[in-house]
Amino acid sequence: MSEKPFESPDESMDENLDAPASLEECLSKASTFKSAGNEFYKLSKFKEASESYNDGITWIKKMNNIEPHKELLSVLYSNLCASYLELFEYGKARESANEAITNNKNNVKAYYRRAQALFNIGSFEEALSDCNHLLEIDKSDPNVNNLLRKINLKLKQANQQQKKAFGGLFDKVGGLYDDRQLEMQNKKQTKYEEYVKTQEGEEKMDYESWEKYEQEQEAKKELERSKKAKEEGSKKVDETPDLDEEDERIINETKKMGYCYFGKKKDDINTNLQSNHTITPQPVNTNSNMEQSKRSISSWNSQDMTQWCKKTLEHYLLQSNYQNEPKSQDNSQNILQMFNEINLDLDGNGLAKLQKLAGMIYKSSVKPSSVEALEGDAQIAFIRGTRRYLFDFSCNINLDIEIDTDFEKEVKTQLSKYQGVLVLKEISSERESGKTWTDYMSVKYKSNLKPEHQELVKDMLNKFKENVSQKIDQFLTHYQTQ
Repeated sequence: MSEKPFESPDESMDENLDAPASLEECLSKASTFKSAGNEFYKLSKFKEASESYNDGITWIKKMNNIEPHKELLSVLYSNLCASYLELFEYGKARESANEAITNNKNNVKAYYRRAQALFNIGSFEEALSDCNHLLEIDKSDPNVNNLLRKINLKLKQANQQQKKAFGGLFDKVGGLYDDRQLEMQNKKQTKYEEYVKTQEGEEKMDYESWEKYEQEQEAKKELERSKKAKEEGSKKVDETPDLDEEDERIINETKKMGYCYFGKKKDDINTNLQSNHTITPQPVNTNSNMEQSKRSISSWNSQDMTQWCKKTLEHYLLQSNYQNEPKSQDNSQNILQMFNEINLDLDGNGLAKLQKLAGMIYKSSVKPSSVEALEGDAQIAFIRGTRRYLFDFSCNINLDIEIDTDFEKEVKTQLSKYQGVLVLKEISSERESGKTWTDYMSVKYKSNLKPEHQELVKDMLNKFKENVSQKIDQFLTHYQTQ
């Protein structure tokens, strides 16, 4: 006998949330929503599960006296935490676990789930405390021990990074090292929470993956900073605006390294701006470092263009689009023209089939709705009388995708709408030689595509990426006029 498919609670149960209810009704409906949430969770429908658990919590809170039912309330909050963990909403998961523990100090699952949430937002010390509490209850719990190993590894890595950066400086001043470590960890946690908010409704990296990605990006930037500092430190001071053979050689060599932009020196720009370079503390020869700094200051001045570039880049990105508009009078015209261009002879039956095929050509479009998480910096550097247009950005473009198979009809029964995100991982003046902007783009879907639309949407997005690349080039052209 086949198993009956799961059905969610009646919608009328939601509508009655604000109406007066007896104790028995509140308890019954809270239990029903708890069971519904459990079924949704088993089906990996975590959003629906979280909604059911929240409804169950609301029904419990309608009671005049919830004291006898705090254990059920704790279970609902703990299960809600589990759903938020699967949705990568770690801040909400932590809050739900806190409520679960407040209502039942003995809810072991809530402690473990809170430790998971704390770990994923970078609160390693708090996560460690919860794990130690759980190990007092059961030292052999494999899940807790596994999480504990991961927490200790993160704490060890954090200590090593701090000592590498600051040497024994903070060891000599007592608790200052611990304060600095806590401050930096809090900043990292805040940054991760901001990342999670920008990925609302999208696929998110857990804290570990995000932290690894951030470290890779920082290492890349540090390598670029070191490379630039080394190049500029080795150049001689030259006050003349005219370019000699050595100037030309340096410029040409730098151009080969990537996608750098140069412009002529302009009289209306103040080139005596202070350098904004950040020098990472390293054990170096003091006298040698001072001489190198003097050479760098005299040969490199910069003008911060970050805000202007962000605003202008966003303007150009929002102009990106892809649109296919078949003519309403004759849907077959375009495809017939293609066959005519290759001199394909068609008999009567073949032509009829071709016209039928042409009628299936869709009206389709990809349009940006907003630009989010636009981060990075930009500056115009004046090096020995030459301008270099430097920039390094990343962002997400939210997309509205539409496919209309009966666009001539007033009632849109065949209009399909999807949402996605175009991730621009890097828009940089140091673009790797031989690569195009599309090499740094990837797509995430917020909604499921119909099977018959998957290849079509893929082709639409490839064309949209090309248009985005053109807009980036237009931004660069505009940038060079500054």
